[in-house]
Amino acid sequence: MQNKIEITDDFLIVTPQGINKLASFKDKIEIPLKNVFGASIDNEILDEYKGLRGPGTSLPGYWAGTFTKNNEKVFFNIKRGNKPVVIQLKNEKFVRLILGVDHPEKVVDSINEVAQNI
Repeated sequence: MQNKIEITDDFLIVTPQGINKLASFKDKIEIPLKNVFGASIDNEILDEYKGLRGPGTSLPGYWAGTFTKNNEKVFFNIKRGNKPVVIQLKNEKFVRLILGVDHPEKVVDSINEVAQNI
């Protein structure tokens, strides 16, 4: 597992696991639920240009950290071969989180259920 996702009453919390913490330069990302627009799985997103990295890690087939493209910051923490969970945000430092997680369909459904009820 690359990332642990937790949904509390007020926050979506993403915690990179193990070595992913070091590679992504993030211990935890906490987003108020009111700023979570929704989530989806986008299998094509890993083939797109990610933008400029910093800080973070980019190795063949692995992206972790902050990437900036078209003046938008996106947080990646995913390995090729995982289904990319894309979490859309508003009024945050990042416009999207692109994550590798266990049970991606379940995570997307949980996030969308909460986002619709805010």
